[in-house]
Amino acid sequence: MDLDNVFGLFGFNKDDDKNSKKQEEELLEFKNSPKFKVGMFKKMIWNGLSFRDQVLKFLKKTDGFEMLDGNVREAGDFMMYTRSYFWLQECDLEEEEWQEALGFYVDDELIVCFKLIIKYFEEIEEFEKCAYLKKIQTFVEKQNVLNLIKKA
Repeated sequence: MDLDNVFGLFGFNKDDDKNSKKQEEELLEFKNSPKFKVGMFKKMIWNGLSFRDQVLKFLKKTDGFEMLDGNVREAGDFMMYTRSYFWLQECDLEEEEWQEALGFYVDDELIVCFKLIIKYFEEIEEFEKCAYLKKIQTFVEKQNVLNLIKKA
């Protein structure tokens, strides 16, 4: 059996290295774009809260979980919010590409995500991050109002 022919059925042609390299470069370029990063930020928080609650619900059924409940929640929040912050740490509101990316995702969910992450960093007293995120949140809220005005 020729594996190249089998994988060729799925669009992976060994002889087509130029096309696959081009696709890899385009994918890498997209992963480095502000649009991808803002989307990941929103997805990490919005889905992370749901996932954390499901894990905690599952773990509560196990023996002795009461002792770990706070620690598990704290560790989960730390991972979720610090990783979410990672996606926005390069955000520059002076750059049009970042403005467009934030504008693409602007909605009430994104605003809630900013409120949640700012609240988290306030609680652990990382005020520099709070100030940075608050500037972005203010921009997003203004974009949301402008979008609502346009629809009216």
